[in-house]
Amino acid sequence: MSHDAWKRLHRLANAEFDFRVRQILPEWWIASTPCDEWDVAELVNHNVAESMWVSPLLMGMRVEDVGGLDGDVLGEDALSVWEDARAQAIEAVDDADLDRTVYLSSGPTPAFEYVRQRVLDLAVHAWDLAAAIGVDDRLDDELVDALAEYVRPFAARLAELPEYFEPAVEPAPDADRQACLLNLLGRDPD
Repeated sequence: MSHDAWKRLHRLANAEFDFRVRQILPEWWIASTPCDEWDVAELVNHNVAESMWVSPLLMGMRVEDVGGLDGDVLGEDALSVWEDARAQAIEAVDDADLDRTVYLSSGPTPAFEYVRQRVLDLAVHAWDLAAAIGVDDRLDDELVDALAEYVRPFAARLAELPEYFEPAVEPAPDADRQACLLNLLGRDPD
């Protein structure tokens, strides 16, 4: 897929996460999520912080040069902080030259690959959030298809990254495309 297609998918993945964030009731912030180590607040905090990294990294800054994004970034008004981070990340990706290099904690990475990683993170955590708060967990079919195509070539290596992914789950015989993608990423939607 082209750079422009992934920029559009970045917008779509942000919309999927945004749709779920706006449905969080006050009592749900402490609810558990499919990510064993996070409750809803921690999951949202993760995606907000990651979105805050997008603009500085795409402008050429290095991870060590961007401070203040560890710990609680949500503050007292999580929705406003999310809206701000989301808008800045979308603008940064839309304007970015995805042929350049970004400097992640894992090392120099093509910006195009970084954006694909962000799309994956946003979409999967949109599903995690939906599962945690009991709202519609269906992701856009185009997004699911693009991510499945992206993940399939390295799915077997995901088990080597236990800090990021749970082991893959065997899909049910009648699993749909979304369930198969989630299974690859260690989630069991059933």
